[in-house]
Amino acid sequence: MEPVRLAVVGAGLVGNRHARLVSSQQHCSLVGICDTDSRRAAVAEQCYAPFYRDLEALLEERSPEGAIIATPNGTHSAIAEACIRKGVDILIEKPIADSLPEARRIVQLADEAGRQVLVGHHRRYNPLIREARTIVHDGTLGRLVGVSVMWALLKPTDYYEVGWRCRRPEGGPVLVNLIHDLDVLRFICGEIRQVYAQSASMARGLEVEDSLSITLSFANGALGSVMASDATPAPWSYELGSRENPYYAHTGENCYYLLGSRASLALPKMELWHYADPARAGWQHPLASSRRKVVPADPLTRQLEHFCRVVRREEAPLVDGPDGTRSLAVALAVLESIDRKIPVELD
Repeated sequence: MEPVRLAVVGAGLVGNRHARLVSSQQHCSLVGICDTDSRRAAVAEQCYAPFYRDLEALLEERSPEGAIIATPNGTHSAIAEACIRKGVDILIEKPIADSLPEARRIVQLADEAGRQVLVGHHRRYNPLIREARTIVHDGTLGRLVGVSVMWALLKPTDYYEVGWRCRRPEGGPVLVNLIHDLDVLRFICGEIRQVYAQSASMARGLEVEDSLSITLSFANGALGSVMASDATPAPWSYELGSRENPYYAHTGENCYYLLGSRASLALPKMELWHYADPARAGWQHPLASSRRKVVPADPLTRQLEHFCRVVRREEAPLVDGPDGTRSLAVALAVLESIDRKIPVELD
């Protein structure tokens, strides 16, 4: 079987990882990299791929079957449309767009053209997250009561030297980082019905938030909370704890706590807590603990393998356009709640 011909659009921090991964796999080939910044030609050289500053030229000359879009959020819609109109399937980095109308337009254009859209919520491919979902859905925890998420780390000073990261709607940890956690919560715990959020920008004084708290209500009755900050030296975040991304210094600390009526689970250590004897339950009795063993795997590699099968029409997208749009809707509801200072309901 011939390798799937893939292009990467955007060769920044995330696109660079995608390009290197595509170029290292046997089931796909990197036919071109596009970026408006000519300095990113170095990435193409390292990956032995042609470099383009013009997307239309890449699509016309290299005829990719699929494209990975890893550009700033505000550019996703226009790039997705260009690819779809050329008959190219897309893997589009989260969020699918920076507004719901643009996200729905991508979905509509793809449906009309018969193209596939896979949204890059790559954590769903991580065995840790998939095992946590199984534990919740198979009843090991009993009825889900609540979930608590801590996302706390310190972004380096030069991170915010890039203009779009300092401005809404493209920048800020809600749409850049926490949308991953919100998507994971949907995947593990079910749909989110309501959000109520508050934010602060005291640490840097930028337009975008640097710290926030979110209260969540799930459709199944469970409650949740998220405490987040990208301006504090702390070890409690998925990136630092999961060992998923080699770019981060790893701590191994838990950051997700799933609370059930019979047991509770802490990730990424996969610690299960319960009473060994259900007849002797309550705070006066000791808890038993165990760890669920999970064989690690790189979720970006798994996502790429899945995307190739999607392009070949062997599988349906794990996170399709409508699904990715629902995660975007939750993130935008968080921002709306911050601005309006009220709880926001989700359809």
